[in-house]
Amino acid sequence: MGNGEFEGCEDLEEFEDVEDFEDFYARTYPWLAARAVMLSGNRQNAEDAVQEAFIEAMRRWPTVRACASPEGWVATTMRRKLSRDGRRWWFRWKPVELTVPAATTATVEETSEALAALRALGMLPPRQRQVVVMHSLEGMSYAEIGAELGISPGSVGSNLHKARARLSLLLDVSPELGRPGDSLVPGVQTDPLSTALRGAAAWLLDGLGAAHDRGDHGAPDDGGRG
Repeated sequence: MGNGEFEGCEDLEEFEDVEDFEDFYARTYPWLAARAVMLSGNRQNAEDAVQEAFIEAMRRWPTVRACASPEGWVATTMRRKLSRDGRRWWFRWKPVELTVPAATTATVEETSEALAALRALGMLPPRQRQVVVMHSLEGMSYAEIGAELGISPGSVGSNLHKARARLSLLLDVSPELGRPGDSLVPGVQTDPLSTALRGAAAWLLDGLGAAHDRGDHGAPDDGGRG
């Protein structure tokens, strides 16, 4: 990361009313893992990127926990890891079946819709998948996405248009972009396609959260490296 990686953060190690790293990890791991799976289309790559991001956060926790959004810092680190690794296998990409734990509270219809959205997302080339997830789920602007992925805003727009057109055909929903509306993330669209992607993200979060609660993932270990 560049020199601005800790912009807006201070070292608050002297204070006690801040969240411990283990609590932060337990609270945020399922969400970050779900988002990484949607970005990468590969559960192993996703989990590797998430673990690396949390290891970085653990090493620098006094500063990271003082950021305006520690979750945002870890998410950005995870996305950069996936983007960096993706450049090595970009031209070898091919669609694969994604295996993830099923949501425990979802109805049959919700599971069917989520799986359909995940399969459709998995049919997209890596760059298109990254852009549509970052824009539709994270509410990131073209400029923000371009800066993070190292591409122009125009390329972001082109990839987003192609991704949405393909997903709309596969899911038989309207390709028209909606306006930002009732969403927890400012700027996130409320059109049918974005709603389908958010439903799949929530379904993933449920399944991965249950797996995490069962102890499938322990806290990250940096191997004793300081």
